[in-house]
Amino acid sequence: MELRSVAEILSVAVNRNLLEGDATQPKVGGVCRDFALLAVSRFRQHGTPARLRVGFADYLAPGHWEDHWLCEWHDGGRWKRLDVEFAAIEAVSFDTLDVPRERFLTASEAWFLIKDEPAIATRFGVSSLDLGGQWFVAGSLLREIAALRKLELKPWDYWGLSKDLSPVSTQVPQQARITLDHLASRLKNADLDGDGEPEVIADWPLPEQVVSFPHGEAVAVVLRNS
Repeated sequence: MELRSVAEILSVAVNRNLLEGDATQPKVGGVCRDFALLAVSRFRQHGTPARLRVGFADYLAPGHWEDHWLCEWHDGGRWKRLDVEFAAIEAVSFDTLDVPRERFLTASEAWFLIKDEPAIATRFGVSSLDLGGQWFVAGSLLREIAALRKLELKPWDYWGLSKDLSPVSTQVPQQARITLDHLASRLKNADLDGDGEPEVIADWPLPEQVVSFPHGEAVAVVLRNS
């Protein structure tokens, strides 16, 4: 749960001889973020523009927009979204190399949706943990901004104003909502067709430290690449 970079994940896999197919060694655990990040790294290694997208999928839990991270890659004509975890499942009704936009909402898209329909905010989050709401989408929005600037955080990392939001509160404070509206609008109007970091969020400060919940308890994590 603490492995953050592709180098760290692959280092553990090599040390356990997993790349040679040693089934006696424990595997390397991971979540959707880690699968997507490995795919992003692979695309970039071959010169294909790719980036991590933070958002919510409607195909993981019935009736919910579940916290989910995808690899977005450019095929030379347009950006497509790859769901690595579902790529090997034949029952999926869509192309996992090009997940339909209506099946996966980025965090900024989700923020505007719940702004227009506040009653559905609780459907956005992690249903198995009974976590969801405006505060959760706010945290995802900041993680999306970081990911687009190539700081790929963990799904349970909080920073900036998101670390001060409470899961027991159903509303985000007014001033925080104004800031989040502004950030989401930046992404909505951003030129996301380019290969690099969107210029409209380049001035937003990235964290040197996050509050992380890898095992349910708050842990302060200093980021090595800050």
